[in-house]
Amino acid sequence: MFKKQNIIIVFLLLAVLISCKTVRYVNGGKTETIRPQKLYRYLEENSFNFESLSLKFSANLDFAESSQSFSGNIRIKHDSIIWISLRSFNVEGIRVVITKDSVKFINRLDNTYYLGDFSFLQSEYELDIDYSTFEAILSNNFFFYPPSNDTAKSVSDFKLCDDSTYHCMSSISKRKYNRFFVDEKGAERIEKRLERESQDGEKKVWQREFEDYYYQTVKVMPGLFRVKEMYLENYLQQQSLLIQYEDQVLVETQFFPQKIFIELSSVNFYIELKMNIESLGVNNIDMSFPFKITNKYKEISLK
Repeated sequence: MFKKQNIIIVFLLLAVLISCKTVRYVNGGKTETIRPQKLYRYLEENSFNFESLSLKFSANLDFAESSQSFSGNIRIKHDSIIWISLRSFNVEGIRVVITKDSVKFINRLDNTYYLGDFSFLQSEYELDIDYSTFEAILSNNFFFYPPSNDTAKSVSDFKLCDDSTYHCMSSISKRKYNRFFVDEKGAERIEKRLERESQDGEKKVWQREFEDYYYQTVKVMPGLFRVKEMYLENYLQQQSLLIQYEDQVLVETQFFPQKIFIELSSVNFYIELKMNIESLGVNNIDMSFPFKITNKYKEISLK
């Protein structure tokens, strides 16, 4: 009787272990070539859907020849608000709240706070991003860069690009890429004209005429049809942004990455962020977004 009970217990334990086994995405490789218009449709159909999302993570940030490790929590209410709390040694240092028309944060380390919008990112880092872009990056979803309200035109700008492992599309053709980014004579002509137009005070007008210098490449995981890698480059400002997603794990009925890598580079700075997702919650109805500024904090300006 005792042996029979032991056998039953063993089978029960095996059943629990099997049911709790983490399901991970395995890339089986490309089996077909998919045109950008169809690939975009697949990306939309397989995007990570949620009403609310909470992430607990650990991270390492390299910036200005220094490195810092920290942990944090992110809470997102879809298309509404992003709440971020960053901690070091279990003590909160920074709290951030992002909405469609505002960016604000509290720095508890030096008792300061900021109330503003996305304009400081444009002026400080020359990034043309909005709320939807932030949410897409954090939820492993596709976005257009620069942000666009004309989806049909933006999709039509993409061309196929070569990759043996992932589906790939790019907003610049090989011919234009070689002309603008590889050909040294072409680069020299661009730099000379930039210098001339800048002296005439017409640089910004000329830049708007050459939107081709915004270069976006997207690599997509076969079968899963989620973003594997997003690469953005602005040739005129010599700036690039690389976003990579690793280790996709099944969460309820959808896959989500366990690792996110972000690299922002320009002639003036280099930022590298590595995030490890430790826990994830979807559609938690009890989620809150506390943010309170007391009298001990001093307002700062980032412009």
